Amino acid sequence: MQLMAKPERTFGLIVGIEKYQKSEWNVTGGGPADDALKFARWLHRRGVPKENIRLCLSALEENHQLIGECGLTVEEATEQNISDIVTNFLSPKSGDLLYIFWAGHGLITSERERRLICADANQQNWQNLDLNSLLVLLGSDKFQIPNHICIIDACANYLLELDGRPTNLGGKAFLSGEPRTDTQQFVLLATREGEQAKVNSENKTGYFSQAVREAFAAANGTFPPNMMEVTEAVKQRFTSLDKKQLPTYFYSRSWNGDIEKSHFNPFDIPHNIPQSQARKFVGRDEEIEQLRQLLQANDVVAITDATGLGGVGKTELAIQYSWQYLEDYSGGCCWLNPQGIDLGTQLVEFGVVNLPNFNFPDGLSLAGQVAYCWKNWQAGKVLLVFDDIKDWRQIQLYLPPRGSRFKVLITTRQNTGLTYPSLPLGQLSGDVALELLTTLLGKDRVENELEFARGLCRFVNYLPIGLYQIAAQCREPGRVLC
Repeated sequence: MQLMAKPERTFGLIVGIEKYQKSEWNVTGGGPADDALKFARWLHRRGVPKENIRLCLSALEENHQLIGECGLTVEEATEQNISDIVTNFLSPKSGDLLYIFWAGHGLITSERERRLICADANQQNWQNLDLNSLLVLLGSDKFQIPNHICIIDACANYLLELDGRPTNLGGKAFLSGEPRTDTQQFVLLATREGEQAKVNSENKTGYFSQAVREAFAAANGTFPPNMMEVTEAVKQRFTSLDKKQLPTYFYSRSWNGDIEKSHFNPFDIPHNIPQSQARKFVGRDEEIEQLRQLLQANDVVAITDATGLGGVGKTELAIQYSWQYLEDYSGGCCWLNPQGIDLGTQLVEFGVVNLPNFNFPDGLSLAGQVAYCWKNWQAGKVLLVFDDIKDWRQIQLYLPPRGSRFKVLITTRQNTGLTYPSLPLGQLSGDVALELLTTLLGKDRVENELEFARGLCRFVNYLPIGLYQIAAQCREPGRVLC
């Protein structure tokens, strides 16, 4: 994507938040404020006038000197300030290009909306911006600048939901006008759904923000930089980092039906993947990679139980794989479980609810509807997950044709008599089991009774389910370890 834009007709909304009203959410050591300042300075050095740059910061006390040194007007990064800048300052402006840079906390709601958390947020008042509604506003006739580049260094996981957030987050949802036919939007996100944006605490910078700056520097002064080239450089940079974080992007040109998606918009991939119940997923990185390779080479792959005891984390491994590689399955991920509604009915309902132009002819039997699914599923590679299979006969009628674009992942306790390639899943190592227990109960608590904690790991045969059960008991009031 190469836009034409004059620096004097370019605007910037730059946000960096490392200090929150709820202090427990602060970014230890900082990083987002400095990343935002560096981005603002980059814009100004490229000829963008200071008055075109609106800089909203919330810095930790030890980083306040950065604000005094920047030479730009700084505003508080509250929901009200940021929304006022969008609706009252930027919306009426006539220009070529708008840059939005955001470094701070973010999350995905249970409704799969990406939200950006503002500095004045706390457990009672979740002040935030609805990113989806902001993008729609920018592409409407209520906004005069036609081209937009959004760079978002924020998490996209469900962590905050587990801490008792309100069912309705509230926050700022922007009101849109009629779609324009001449807009271009490029959105570069630090994370796919379910991932955390990692911070380099030693250098006080987000790994993603640093990679973007390096890519901009490699553009040798070209303004604006070609975002396709920038994104490719960022992705290559992350392949050398073991951060369990993959930047993703989508690009749309105009809203009149002429839409080009250079990379599938992660908001649009249909799926019903369960949310992970693990507070931290540890010790299975090698298995995730093995699973990826098996599914690349085979149509059907099974995750089995090497111990025969159950509780090794088969379903959790499938959930983690599905979230990490959802972007590879632009046709969607359909999660099926035989412990309830008939599998064929689940499959058909997924198609009707999630896929466009999915209209069955009248009079089709259930078997006919399943066959219709295979022939009329939306374009792209598809992942089907059959979770907790106890009898192979349960799924035989619902497997897609061999050699098609459908990949099938099965979780089962069975580990004999398989006709499919399998990944036998065993117990955790002693060190990894202890790491998981530490995550569940807290470092101080485990270190105070280290040998006893090791004994507990041995007692449950280093099985994840056993460690979660121990943790649940130990959280009872008055309990030490057990």
